[in-house]
Amino acid sequence: MLKDLCSSLTRPITKIINLSLSQKTFPSTWKPAIVSPIIKSGDLHSMSNYRPISILPTVSKIAEKLVAKQIINHLDTTLYSLHPMQFGFRANYSTETATCFFTENIRILLDRGGVVGAVFLDLKKAFDTVNHKILLSKLCNFNFSSDALQWIDSYLTDRSQLVKVQSFKSAALSLPTGIPQGSILGPLLFSLYINDLPSSCPDVSVQMYADDTVVYVRGSNSSQVAEKLTDAMVNITAWLKYSCLQLNTSKTVAMFFNKSNNNLTAEPDVFVSGERLQIVSEYKYLGVILDSNLSFKSHIKRVCNRIKFNLSNFRHIRHQMSTQSAKMY
Repeated sequence: MLKDLCSSLTRPITKIINLSLSQKTFPSTWKPAIVSPIIKSGDLHSMSNYRPISILPTVSKIAEKLVAKQIINHLDTTLYSLHPMQFGFRANYSTETATCFFTENIRILLDRGGVVGAVFLDLKKAFDTVNHKILLSKLCNFNFSSDALQWIDSYLTDRSQLVKVQSFKSAALSLPTGIPQGSILGPLLFSLYINDLPSSCPDVSVQMYADDTVVYVRGSNSSQVAEKLTDAMVNITAWLKYSCLQLNTSKTVAMFFNKSNNNLTAEPDVFVSGERLQIVSEYKYLGVILDSNLSFKSHIKRVCNRIKFNLSNFRHIRHQMSTQSAKMY
């Protein structure tokens, strides 16, 4: 609708956004979110099988996009930039460059001999537990102006959400903490929130893409690597506690990379708060299935199966398509 009426709506929307910025206030009517549960798979009566989709007013996202663009420009053109190992929200960076950088670093470390171990972090409800006061104090480190901080404070506070299923709606629930789910600014603000995480564990390498974080280190054997990772996780856990974030240990996994299996012990142990992490031989990182030998066999097989599936679907619908439509695909 906005696209169809852009000639009529551009001026009033621009005026509203400019007023919002000049008065350092995010409109209260843009804050409520409607959560729509979408079934993933399995039993329809099990809540764990649903993915909550948060829907925010479209106009609010236009304002967020403009502010996000200004923040990114500020980070790109000043000394107050994101950590070099943060691959989200930076020009010429993407999930592809993050994956390539990580795998090439693993190969370089393996060429030096020994074993490389990695821990892929999974944070429990990361966006929902962000502390507003801590976030605003961290934004000061990026030299945000007082006007910008006041606007962001208004953007974060006094939010609410309700659940809608068909024509039924729940009562509204206040959200005293967290960053808005389904927002434009949310992932960027979260990246700024965790920007100093690498400083908590200087003895290991850390790579981040928004809330996807991996910690890795090289050692002469898997036992040494496991010890280094366990020590690093002690510091990371302390940092997470200070930042009001919590590790999901059931989904946080460790993985050991090696050119051969000679240096791997039977069961290398990596612990977090006394709990042993699951050791995996494959892990899906930023859409790419990695294996302990970096052969990419499982990922290639998955891509081939997807291509076969799509080609099969095209064969079934080909007779219903025009020649021009078929050429497009």
